[in-house]
Amino acid sequence: MSDQNSLAPSTAIEVANEFITLGLKEGIPIDQMKLQKLVYYAHAWHLALTQRPLFEEDIEAWPWGPVVRNIYIQTQHYGRDPISTKLRQLVSKNDDSLVTSDFVTPHGVKDELKGFIEKIWNTHKKYTGIQLSNSTHADGEPWFIVSQCYDLDHQKPSIPNSLIRDVFIKKINHE
Repeated sequence: MSDQNSLAPSTAIEVANEFITLGLKEGIPIDQMKLQKLVYYAHAWHLALTQRPLFEEDIEAWPWGPVVRNIYIQTQHYGRDPISTKLRQLVSKNDDSLVTSDFVTPHGVKDELKGFIEKIWNTHKKYTGIQLSNSTHADGEPWFIVSQCYDLDHQKPSIPNSLIRDVFIKKINHE
């Protein structure tokens, strides 16, 4: 994983927290599966529209669809229950000769991304995590393509950004 501030406008945790905030504000529950798929779709559409990743963390192919591992680690204890708190991320600070790290709770994405995330939210908020997961399993979707090459019960390979981008660009061109 690269330095998140240098290549991408956000982090996966910031994107997740933006969706959690929207869900809590509108009273729409978000379980861990729905959160994973919302983050995935935001990243995928950002790749297709800007040719740049929304965040640098890898999206992995897990049995139930695309997953960002550090989001899973922080949300797995919710099971199928709605997520009720924001996620945290490790931030390192380099102050002269001293390097320190601390877990912080980012509020969400930068202002210039809020409108984009809200569009993804408004398009997908009506679907359950299972429905969103099912849509990632369709023939020709990036998860489906990667799943044909691996045993996902024993491996959790990364889904290449180039594959995600190319599949979602085709969606734009066919709309």
